[in-house]
Amino acid sequence: MTAPSIPVRYQARSFDRLLGIQLSINAELAIYAVLLAAAALLRIWDLGAGALHHDESIHAKFSWDLVRGNYTHDPVFHGPLYYHAQGLVFFLFGASDYTARLSAALFGIALATLPLLLRRRLGLVGTVAAVSFIAFSPTIVYYSRFFREDIYMATFTMLSFVAIWRYFDGGRDRWLVVFALAVAGSFATKEATYLSVAIMLVFLDVHLSTILAAQTLEERGTNTTLRRTMLTIAIAPYAWAIVALWPFLGSLRRSAAWTQIPRSGDLLIILGTLTVPVMAPFLKPLLESAGFVAEGRLDHPFVYSQANPDAAQNRMILAGIYLVLVGAVAFIGLQWRWKTWLIAFGSASFAYLTLFTSFWTNFDGLGTGPWGSLDYWLSQQDVFRGDQPWFYYYLLMPAYEFLPLVIAIGGAFWAVARGDAFSRYLVFWLVATWLGLSWAGEKMPWLNTHIALPTCILAAWTAQRAWTTWSPERIDRLALLRLLSAAVVGLGAMLAIAYLPGGTTYLAIRFLLAAGAAGAVGYVASSYGRPAIATFAVVAVVGALGFFSLRTMIQASFITGDVPEDMLIYTQSSPYIPPIAEDIDRLAAATGKGYDMPIAVDSRDSMSWPWAWYLRDYKTVNYSDFSQNVPDPAQFDVILVNQADIATFQDSLSASAAAEKFAPPEKYPHRWWFDERYKAAMATPGVGSCTASGGECGPFQPQVKIGGHLRLGVPNWDTWGRIWDGVTGGWIPEWATYIRDHRRPGSGEFDRCRSCGSINAFAYFPATFDRATGLITARPLEPSQPGTDDSGRAVFGGLGSLPGQFFSPVDIESDADGNLYVIDTASKKLQKFDSTGNFIAAVDVRTNEGGNFPDSEPWGLGVAPDGRIVVADTFGWRVRVFNPDLTPTNVAFGNPHSGADPGEFDLFGPRDVVVDARDRMWVTDTGHDRVVVYTMDGEFVMSIGTSGSGPGQFDEPVGLAIDSTGVVYVADMYNARVVRLSPDGEFLGSFDVPGWGGQDVSDKPYLAMLSGDRLAASVPQGALVRIFSSEGDPLGTIGPDDDPLSQPYGLTESADGKLWIVEGGNARVRLFDIP
Repeated sequence: MTAPSIPVRYQARSFDRLLGIQLSINAELAIYAVLLAAAALLRIWDLGAGALHHDESIHAKFSWDLVRGNYTHDPVFHGPLYYHAQGLVFFLFGASDYTARLSAALFGIALATLPLLLRRRLGLVGTVAAVSFIAFSPTIVYYSRFFREDIYMATFTMLSFVAIWRYFDGGRDRWLVVFALAVAGSFATKEATYLSVAIMLVFLDVHLSTILAAQTLEERGTNTTLRRTMLTIAIAPYAWAIVALWPFLGSLRRSAAWTQIPRSGDLLIILGTLTVPVMAPFLKPLLESAGFVAEGRLDHPFVYSQANPDAAQNRMILAGIYLVLVGAVAFIGLQWRWKTWLIAFGSASFAYLTLFTSFWTNFDGLGTGPWGSLDYWLSQQDVFRGDQPWFYYYLLMPAYEFLPLVIAIGGAFWAVARGDAFSRYLVFWLVATWLGLSWAGEKMPWLNTHIALPTCILAAWTAQRAWTTWSPERIDRLALLRLLSAAVVGLGAMLAIAYLPGGTTYLAIRFLLAAGAAGAVGYVASSYGRPAIATFAVVAVVGALGFFSLRTMIQASFITGDVPEDMLIYTQSSPYIPPIAEDIDRLAAATGKGYDMPIAVDSRDSMSWPWAWYLRDYKTVNYSDFSQNVPDPAQFDVILVNQADIATFQDSLSASAAAEKFAPPEKYPHRWWFDERYKAAMATPGVGSCTASGGECGPFQPQVKIGGHLRLGVPNWDTWGRIWDGVTGGWIPEWATYIRDHRRPGSGEFDRCRSCGSINAFAYFPATFDRATGLITARPLEPSQPGTDDSGRAVFGGLGSLPGQFFSPVDIESDADGNLYVIDTASKKLQKFDSTGNFIAAVDVRTNEGGNFPDSEPWGLGVAPDGRIVVADTFGWRVRVFNPDLTPTNVAFGNPHSGADPGEFDLFGPRDVVVDARDRMWVTDTGHDRVVVYTMDGEFVMSIGTSGSGPGQFDEPVGLAIDSTGVVYVADMYNARVVRLSPDGEFLGSFDVPGWGGQDVSDKPYLAMLSGDRLAASVPQGALVRIFSSEGDPLGTIGPDDDPLSQPYGLTESADGKLWIVEGGNARVRLFDIP
């Protein structure tokens, strides 16, 4: 950043003349028109497709409330600018899923348009490239179709950037006003603005220092690069103070030969005076430590809460703080250029405060905005929202923005070493944003927008620089054909490289293809001289990656939709919600109750959203946490229940007057999320996932004492070792495959995500309502009967609370007579069926002679040789034994986890159980990473294993099986292996299971021993079952394509040598041939 203050403007070159003169200016305008039309179409087409995300629904509901006069600013939900923008859309066009995203789309279109204002800096090629990269960016397109605040902030950030450089170029005060309004708009949108403002402040300060240093040295005739650099470094810490006190430093200015404030100083004054007041919460620790206010007194929202008896006095304290700060910056601004400053600062402040006070109807916004926004945001950094690893954006950027990223990286050296202040600012903007967001506690995919934006602009600058380096006198048809051929060669090589099979041989072929393509492009470019190579290289990269970038964008925004198969989607309301909402509307119409129809929604796990949006017009909606209090089911026509509360609700329903009122419910994934197994890529031993809250596992340790001295940035060699092991152990081909396809292998069709974790729920409608026709009918409730699926496979179960039905079945076992036992983790029921699936009996596993156990969530079953059934009640922290007729025995033991070293009967989530021929029950004590053995009478025998990945160690042991020789097999989930133990508990060996290792709470595999000592292992998120020999040799898989498995869990072999598989996602059990 040591270039002159105002670099030379871009001079028109041959390509400009080609389009601007030879083909007329309309050709350039036509290019922009086509690109912007495409950008607009990508942002507004089919906007209503896909359920509103949790956050989208909050923002949409608040915007709708604003239209109806019910909105007040709350820092928890950012804003308020985009609420007002969206409120205007609702006012003009009404409320729907489509219009809820329309203002975001309009801001996304504006963002793609803004590079046109930088044509002087970017040149024609660079401007076209910038518009193109932004218009088709997978990240930016996705979040331009997503009602969150990031696309609005990105637009204001880009407008601020434009205003800076337009002011540098022309010096017109209008751009200072635009700059001030853009910064104010960004502050009124999202608190991450503090990061972008910090970047601008640092750059302007260093830029100012560079100019002041140059002026001083030029006056003295000693302006060498080294001297200018050293003096810039010396001035930089004080440059902001120099410009702030400029009128009072006459003597210093004369001695230093500083004649007038440089333009970067003007911008610094505007930005500084706008920023200082909104940074007031940084004074809070100083005021508390000095004893001026009590600790916590000025915390949001306590500081101005009406319930706070000191609220009035606190408001006076805040008013005093702001009067001092505003007075100080006004003194600086008025001493600078009073009229310009008053217009810029006044218009920006008025717009900012008008939005936070909802056009001066909510005066609490004077506190929640300037003070509450930053205070709350700072408090959230230790929450680690998203809980992502330090390398999160190092995954996202190559996965989505690989096209501009490759070009930007290629031009970064040019930009720093041979560029000007503009290009260096682009590099600084990109690097500082990337590092800042990686360092921050909150890491979310939508924040990738703010990294993608400077990447696109730097890539565009690189394209222009490559073109101007070549600068041919004329571009004839042959040259255009050769440029096109470079793109085709790049695409052809990349298609071959991307789709060749794996293996060492094909790796060598890939290198040869890449080298051959690069050589061919270089050879063609060399005919125009060495300066043309960069242009041909950029064209080849665009050709090689452009197709994949477009496909990635289309897939994320238009195909995947509300199914989280893409990392950009993160967590998402499922596509099952809008049809349920439509059925609610049809029921309201059929009953004649309309918007007065009573509805109950379980609010546990924030399940109120997005229902508060979809049910916004209903007047009688009860939102309550059913784990705390279940409302009377008889009072409601529709009830939406969190799966975690289904047993409690069913108890309430059975005891109410509405026991026969409702049909079997529809189970649906309410909110589901991307499979984040990448978090375990560099798991820290003894700590777990390498995430923001999961231990220090970054590549450099922030603070280390060496020889008694504090050292910063010392390499973390454990992390570097894990990186090396991963790179040499298969990370690269696995990640390359994801970048190519943006799907995990075997993840299922886009309408149903097999690998996604989810919070599931149940929708209850009246039994008299036919959801297929939308009419009221009279249909009796009937228990499910065994049947077959569409391919003729035997099946029993089905969703519901009647005998033989399930909510969330997980494990299955069979006895010597062929009877089947199925445990349901949601209803807490153990059900008994005959060998074909006919219901025999059921028992609530909470039942006890002394009453019900208050906590329960059973996940595992075992059957003893004498027919007794053992239940592993995972989150009841106990093991229970039942007789073959399902009556409970007096054997029940287990103590909840206490945090200390586990004792003999301390069970931290017992997940599964198997009984050996000696009547000993083996229990996976999952939370303690061990296997514990007891007698059938509940006496302790031994404990096996510790935490870890070595022999005799476990990391999340789950399923169990035992073979004819007494060897026990343990599903060691997080280590992605099956561990073999002798009857005495000694480690015999292990083998890997592809598809295991995910850390989703519902991804729990089970095992079953088959005839011939074969082993079946379920892979829930892979939607398949693998068959192995007892030594771990793969023998086959079960994973039908015609009717895919959904969360396969428990397994047991039938008498005729087939395999019963429990499908938790479909609430049924199906019979399959064993390969």
